[in-house]
Amino acid sequence: MTMRGIWLGVVLALAAPVASAAEANSHEQVLARIILIRHGIRSPTKAPADLAKYAAEPWPSWPVAPGQLTPHGIATLRSLGQRMGKDLTAAGLPGDACGGEVRVIADSTPRNRASAEALLSGLSPQCAAKYQAFPAGQDDPLFRGVGGEDDDKGGIDAAAVDTTTRSTLAALQQVLLGCHDDACLKKAQADGKQVLLGGDVAKALKTAGSLAENIMLAYAEGMPEARYGWGRLDAAGVARIITLHNTSFKLAHATPEASRGRGGNMLAHITATLAQAAGQTTTVNPLAPPGTRVIILIGHDTDLAAQAGLLGLDWHVATKGDDFPPGGALIYDLVGTSEGKAVRLSIAMPTLAALRAGRMEADEAVIRKRLTQANCGKKASCPLGTFITSARTAVGTAAASAGNEPNASSK
Repeated sequence: MTMRGIWLGVVLALAAPVASAAEANSHEQVLARIILIRHGIRSPTKAPADLAKYAAEPWPSWPVAPGQLTPHGIATLRSLGQRMGKDLTAAGLPGDACGGEVRVIADSTPRNRASAEALLSGLSPQCAAKYQAFPAGQDDPLFRGVGGEDDDKGGIDAAAVDTTTRSTLAALQQVLLGCHDDACLKKAQADGKQVLLGGDVAKALKTAGSLAENIMLAYAEGMPEARYGWGRLDAAGVARIITLHNTSFKLAHATPEASRGRGGNMLAHITATLAQAAGQTTTVNPLAPPGTRVIILIGHDTDLAAQAGLLGLDWHVATKGDDFPPGGALIYDLVGTSEGKAVRLSIAMPTLAALRAGRMEADEAVIRKRLTQANCGKKASCPLGTFITSARTAVGTAAASAGNEPNASSK
């Protein structure tokens, strides 16, 4: 399969929470939508005993095994699915997955498969949940990339760690140990604890990003303050320390090199699918048959970071906190305009407060932001041909695989 063939396909359709009034009144007609969405609230991928070396007090216990979707995460995604259906309808798209015009494709991990079922229970309660996924335990190159770096190997340049990030590292150390001065750190090390300060700052940032995410997840799960932050962290503090996760991902996973390996295959297939939706022929199987107007990809935060790196996107909102929250989505819209077909990108990110409450229906529960595309002259709507060209350049010669195409196993 040649890269030229890959770029003649169509991309995905992503369902966004709440269409804005500006979008509703826009002269642009949404022809197809692709949603790349992170799975729901899960437990940390490591058990509390494995995290004990980083904190002075025990880490909170969870109601599920490490790395699994929680009951609260299921309820939250169900609420997000209900909102998604209304937003799709408002955009003139099919509002449920019962008629065949909406396809859900999930990564093969148990939490992603469970997220697909939970989202569909809200989006399409009137029909049986049906989604596409490889068997559990079988890596899907659509989400995992082709020869790319895995979640633990992305490199960080220590020189890129700024003073604000270093200050936030100290704040997290204070939360973990109850102190961060030199005497405290020496005592913690003597007690067998691992500390974040005083060593390799790049390595410390990667560790801190993971620890901060675990604290954020406990907050989003609804745990009391005494459990998610040992009584030393309020909601504003959670929003501050999760920026360590944002920065770690930006430096380790949203670089051109890491993005290409992890996300190039996905972007190639997204671009191919968009082309098909625009009526162009393709020599590679798109992710869904013609007539599928909405495709929802249920992936990971690393997938979102990789797409950001490839497309030169930055969607940080200072008042939001987490750039890659559970249920957060990057949306690709193929739109018809007076000047022809174009690709419009936006994000839809649940707030930490909404995740904690488990309710997504309020307007303020999800931050929606239309993105300017650096690879398209910083335009919000990029002509389809230009988008295809810039995506081809971003992916370069990275291999593309069939990934999760329509003939893959379905549930």
